[in-house]
Amino acid sequence: MALFVLFFFLFYILVHYYAYRKITSSFSVSRFTRRLLTVFFALTTASPILWRMFDREGLTEVSRWTALAALLWMGFVIYFFLTGIAVDLLGRLRPLQPRRSFLLTLSLTLLLCIYSHLETYLLQVERFTLETPKIPPGKEVKILHISDLHLGPVMREDRIEMVLKVYRREKPHLVVATGDMVDGNLKDAYHLADMLSQMDPPWGKFAVVGNHEYYAGLEHSLSFLKRAGFRILRGEVVTVAGLLNVAGVDDPDGERLGYRVFTDELEVLRGARRSLYTILLKHRPVVQREALPYLDLVLAGHSHGGVLFFVGYTVLRILFETDRGIKELAPGKFIIVSKGVGTGGPPMRLLSPPDVVVVTLRGRSL
Repeated sequence: MALFVLFFFLFYILVHYYAYRKITSSFSVSRFTRRLLTVFFALTTASPILWRMFDREGLTEVSRWTALAALLWMGFVIYFFLTGIAVDLLGRLRPLQPRRSFLLTLSLTLLLCIYSHLETYLLQVERFTLETPKIPPGKEVKILHISDLHLGPVMREDRIEMVLKVYRREKPHLVVATGDMVDGNLKDAYHLADMLSQMDPPWGKFAVVGNHEYYAGLEHSLSFLKRAGFRILRGEVVTVAGLLNVAGVDDPDGERLGYRVFTDELEVLRGARRSLYTILLKHRPVVQREALPYLDLVLAGHSHGGVLFFVGYTVLRILFETDRGIKELAPGKFIIVSKGVGTGGPPMRLLSPPDVVVVTLRGRSL
């Protein structure tokens, strides 16, 4: 985690320095203006730390607006950097005046920001149907899988309403949440938990802990999830309706932060009834190969589809089983990864729209 934070801030400093150089090389800028730009970029570079501090102190309204401004700026300046690099490379083929290069970069950045923010509201419903002899022929089980709402200063009621609309339409037998539901101080926002509690499927709701539940404070996060009506599976397996095993493990990041975690999926699954269809809930889409004989389906999140599609299709598919959708791990063994509903960073996505997953398990004869 410390290495990730260090890498991020080194990258974020580089991004701001690029923006500073792009402005000062494109326009005639006075010494006073350069100093103003330096102060501005120093503050915006530090803004992620500032809003997290406000959030931890319980300064709800201050943290909300600070977080929104900081994260929108973060998305803008990162897009500006990526777009500027592309325009600079294009300029090697067809030279552009510095001012035109800047204006082209700025225009493309604004278009990308507007579209990317709008995309966060384009919730998709990903549907998968799996047949299994472990469920009686003619019987169907519908599961609503949600992940990564990142409820906090920025992700609020609108994200929950998106999920509730799907829940009311689909009427699933059970709901599962695979982590990062909480991403901030929600002590003054328990009405969000009450909104989630409106989902009351006949076979119950189950959740696991993601890395952001630890960052927000584990006890606080667990309290919120329990109020929302979720049974939190931390290294345990339960039998549901006599048809399913539902198991859950913690995200391993908690151990680095000093928490006691339950991450050994093999140990958990060994205690499950082998005759029942077994679902493993976990946050990260990584699976112990030794556990495959004991499970049928893994449901996970965390990836966000990379947020930017090219990150998902390249880097994340190296780090994880997949960044989205379904993948067969072994004959008859699958993992399904949700791109999540919210965002943990800028409220922007590029060709990786949010989703919830509806899994239908259909019984068949041997």
